[in-house]
Formats: sequence, structure tokens, C-alpha cells
Amino acid sequence: MAQDKDKSKRSTDDLLDWFTVSYRSIYITVGVVLALAGGGFYWWWKTHEPPPPPQAEIAATATATSASFASIDGSVQVKKAGRLAWMPASKEMSLSTGDLVRTGSGAGAEIRYTNGIVLHVREDTLMAIEETTEDPGSKRQRVTAQLQSGVVNFQTGGASTTIQTPVSRTTAGQNAVGDVAVSQTGEGTTKLFRGEGTVETVRGERITLTANESLTVDAGGKAGEKVALPPVPILEAPPHQAEISYVNPADSTTLLAWKEVKGAAGYHVVVDFTTSFVRPLVDQKGWKALRLELRGLDVGKYYWKVAAVDANGVEGSFSEFSRFSVTRPGPGQAADAPPHLSIESLEPSSNILHVKGRTEPGVSLTVNGQRVDVQTDGTFNEFITLDKAGKQAVVIRATSIGGGVNELKPTVVVTY
Repeated sequence: MAQDKDKSKRSTDDLLDWFTVSYRSIYITVGVVLALAGGGFYWWWKTHEPPPPPQAEIAATATATSASFASIDGSVQVKKAGRLAWMPASKEMSLSTGDLVRTGSGAGAEIRYTNGIVLHVREDTLMAIEETTEDPGSKRQRVTAQLQSGVVNFQTGGASTTIQTPVSRTTAGQNAVGDVAVSQTGEGTTKLFRGEGTVETVRGERITLTANESLTVDAGGKAGEKVALPPVPILEAPPHQAEISYVNPADSTTLLAWKEVKGAAGYHVVVDFTTSFVRPLVDQKGWKALRLELRGLDVGKYYWKVAAVDANGVEGSFSEFSRFSVTRPGPGQAADAPPHLSIESLEPSSNILHVKGRTEPGVSLTVNGQRVDVQTDGTFNEFITLDKAGKQAVVIRATSIGGGVNELKPTVVVTY
């Protein structure tokens, strides 16, 4: 009986041990399964988690740069983004994306951006401000404009600018100068006077331009051949900021002179009362000579510039403007000193007089009241018709840009 009790006790203990081991195994197994499940979920969550935005993208949030009118001449209007009415432009007005700028006939405006870009909006032009932004991360600045019609001159400074037309998109790099025009026929023309840029057409063409190159895209979006532009003329007289004193300005002549440009067939000369040149006093196109006389200018300040034009009618960049002032001598103040004047040859043949000599560049010269051309080095060589026979005095008169006069009266004998 004792043995049966011992057997029964061992069986009970074994059963308890079995249950204890089994529950422990179950707990361990469940723990392992839960651990595996948790690890699997963690792996799945990490692989499907949206990636954090890159630091560069966070920094690339663009901030708008401000623009305003530096000058306004004539009828210039603005339609602010989201508004229907046009309003007169003012220097206190800030321009931003979506604003429209419109200039009338004989009008113009200069728009300056805080990043240094300058846009000169010429007359009869419609332009939209598309984008004025700066990337705070890279500090890259961009100004984009949509040109519907007319002409816009640009100066990029340390930024870049993009001007889009219905047929092309011009992007100019830093320190570039040029203009973009849309003609009445729908052509888009880009001229680059300084720096580098690219022109992309609506057909997908991409053309690189360098200094003094031009490209025209036709109304269908097809690019033509690149064209070389004539060099910029160098202005000679009057010197910049010269003050020209005339006792009687109404009876005086002011001579503008510049150096010859190689390959130029003519010149475009503009004189205005302001640097905007939107209401010129003189707008002479196709001028052949290297000088232009301005008669009877009133007292005041004048600005002038010259562009060369080649045989195909392609016009290059205008020179930097030059300024001169016309004044009257004050009480007790004399006009400028007379210019140098010397005669090297004075030979009559029948009623024709050959006059050759030297004076100073920019001088206005007459012989018996007839105009004589003075070369850029001050020399002159001309044939003058005399009206009468016999012994007579010939009046040779040189007037400097400052009003000084030198007059010679040599005697000649004319025989018919």
C-alpha cells in the first residue's frame, strides 16, 4: 500500500511538473511571438514612414523681393493682381507677382528691384510681373516678367532675370544688359549688349547669346540665325557734364560729335531733357555723318546718346548717355576762350576756293557763312563756292562748344 501511495504521489508531482513546464513554454512562446510581431510592426512602420523633408527643401522657401518705380514719364498705369481697375503708377507703389504695367505713347518707366535688377519699360508696352523671389538658402534671386507687347530693357546686376514673350523665353545671367521686344507682327527679339544669356522658343529650341548678339523668333516660334550687333559708339564732344556758354543761345549752334564705328552704315542719335529718353527733342535715325548740329538750344540741361546701325538696319547698343548744359555768361563773365584756328591752304580756282586747315575737335566752322565739316582730329578740307569776282576777304569763323570765337579774314583774288 505504501508503494501505491508513493506511485500516486509521484504521478501527481510529475503531472504538476508537466503543467508547470508547459505553461512556462507557452509563456515563453507567446513572449517570443509578441516580440517578433512587435519587431515586424516596427520594421513595417519605419519602412512606410513618410521621409522628413530635406533640409535644403525647408530652406528653399522663397521670399518675395520688392520692386518699385524709380522714374515715371508720361502715362504709366498699373493693374494690381486680383483687381479689375487700372490705376496711375506712382513711386510709392510696390509691385509684386501678378501686377500688370502699361505705358502709353511717349511714356516710359524704370522699375528697380531690391536685388539690383532694373527694367526700363519703353512706350506702348504691356508687361506682367510674374515672379520676384529670393531663395534664402542659396541666395539665388530671380525676377521674371511676361512681355505681351513693346520693349523692355534690362540690367541684371548680381541677380538673374527671365523675360517671357508669347514665342520665347529669355534668361539673362548676372551683370547682363540687353533688351527684349515684341513686334506688332508677333515676333520676339532679344538683344544682349553685355554678359550672357539663353533664349528658349516655344518649339523647344535653346540658343545661347553672348555680348553684342541678337536673335529673333518669328510669330510661329521658330528661331532665326544669331546676328552680330554693331559696337557701341564713343562720344567725343561736348564732353560729359560740359557747360556751354552762349551770349545769344538762340543764334548759336551746338555740335555733337562721336567716333566712327567700324561696319556702321549709319547712326541713331537721340537728345532729350531727361535720362529716360521717352520724349526726345531729337530722334534722328539713319544719320550718316559723325556729327550733328543743334541750332538755337534754350538754356538748360540736355542728355544725348548714339547707337550704330549696320547695312542691314540692325541697331546696336546705345552709348552711355552724356550730359551738357547751355548757359548764358553772367554779368562781367566772358564766353570761353577762342579755339585754335590755322589755315594751311587757301587756293582759289575760278570761283571755287579750296580751304584747308586745323582747329579743335567739336568746333563749329564756317567760311563766308557756309558750313565746313571738322574731322574728329580737328582738321578740315573743303571747297567753297564764291559769289563774286575780284579781290575780297574770306571770313573763316570757328566757334567752340563753350561759345569762344576765333575769326580769320584772309584776302584772295577771284577771277572768272
